[in-house]
Amino acid sequence: MAEKFKVELITPRGIVLDRMVEEVIAPGVMGEFGVLSGHTPMLTFIKPGIFSYLESDRFVKYVVGAGFCEVLKDSVTVLVEEAHTAESIDKAEASQELLKLEKELLEIDALENSVQYERALNRIKVAKAKISLAGGN
Repeated sequence: MAEKFKVELITPRGIVLDRMVEEVIAPGVMGEFGVLSGHTPMLTFIKPGIFSYLESDRFVKYVVGAGFCEVLKDSVTVLVEEAHTAESIDKAEASQELLKLEKELLEIDALENSVQYERALNRIKVAKAKISLAGGN
């Protein structure tokens, strides 16, 4: 059995996850990265996507929004805009949300409102990740 370390997943609404785990896989801006106990400390950006952790020989998955991840030798702290468990996702609702967000994106001028455009793209990525995770249930 692998050595465990603490992982915290935090949103503006509060702590979503606070557990001792064996491994973390996170969607970094440079690609997915994994963390095991004793990992080299680092600070990185998180992109919208699937965040997972290994506990008792199974991966538990969350859809996360954009944010940051701090990796220390014995802990991982992930601060993101939003986080959703697979059980909390309604696939039909997520599909409707995606259609609405794609329509909204068409109305944004990327050159004039680059920040608003980037936020809209991130929301679309979260909606797509929700659909993907809900489909795997």
